[in-house]
Amino acid sequence: MRDAEETIRVESADDASIVVRKRGAIAGMDPGRTVLLAHANGFHGGVFAPMMDAFVAAGYACYALDFRGHGKSGRVVKGEYTWRALTDDCAAVVTALGLHGCHAFGHSCGGHALLMCEARRPGTFRSVYAFEPIFIVSPEALPGMDVSPGSPLMASTSYMVKSASRRRSTFASCAEALKAYKSKLPMSAWNGDALDAYVNKGGFVDDPNGAGVTLACASETEISIYQAGDKEIEAFAKLNKVSCPVVIAKGTSFASDGTSPIYSAVIAPVIAREVRRGTLVEFPDNSHLGPMEIPLEVARSVLDFIAGVATARQISKL
Repeated sequence: MRDAEETIRVESADDASIVVRKRGAIAGMDPGRTVLLAHANGFHGGVFAPMMDAFVAAGYACYALDFRGHGKSGRVVKGEYTWRALTDDCAAVVTALGLHGCHAFGHSCGGHALLMCEARRPGTFRSVYAFEPIFIVSPEALPGMDVSPGSPLMASTSYMVKSASRRRSTFASCAEALKAYKSKLPMSAWNGDALDAYVNKGGFVDDPNGAGVTLACASETEISIYQAGDKEIEAFAKLNKVSCPVVIAKGTSFASDGTSPIYSAVIAPVIAREVRRGTLVEFPDNSHLGPMEIPLEVARSVLDFIAGVATARQISKL
């Protein structure tokens, strides 16, 4: 039986109200037995339900935030949906809940936000495991590859913007949405519990016009975050400030056609080299959405990494 989820609300920059989902109980606050999770654009912390099951079963307390404009968190009235603001949300959660020194897991822009949170204040996290975090890397970091605007490698933002603009936003019910998602890629490849949690634990809200349910993360919000990512040109140079142990995980480097490169996967080895203590982990049979496709396998990888970090800390004290 899944343990009860506690909802906590934290105030972030721009008067953003951030919801944090807490699961697992630890007597006292032990940062070494605590994991903070940050999701990708368009999703919410609830998609990590299967991973959190694994973490809680292993004796960890988990905190999964919903970024501003996502899931159960409110949309901001002032301010913008910049990636720096997502970093602000992570920092606000760490400070408000006293999570300094915990472990962290982030997916896509969530991984970016956690790494930048650590870069801002080294020591914030005991470790960071990031699955294909997105950064605008320097051309010199990808020798021999065409990184010019409009090249196949650099077309990911325009593709994601187009996908978000075309995505169906309203359904008669969550049950109808779940049935639709199960019928086609990419969500048909998700773990069933992760998909159910996305739909039923924060992916939708009641439609204001009474038409059923509509996406909690509006397409305009999702698009603005994709477009803001292209402006984060200074973040890559800050990665060398990240001092904690880091895993950068990646899926396949090519799209289903076998030839088109996937930017988030191609840059993963570069990110792993740029941080001070980085390790690359690969899931070659999965996509950028690996944490939702194979959450238990990813969770096991995270737990193995955390165990290694703990062992190294013990040895260093001898």
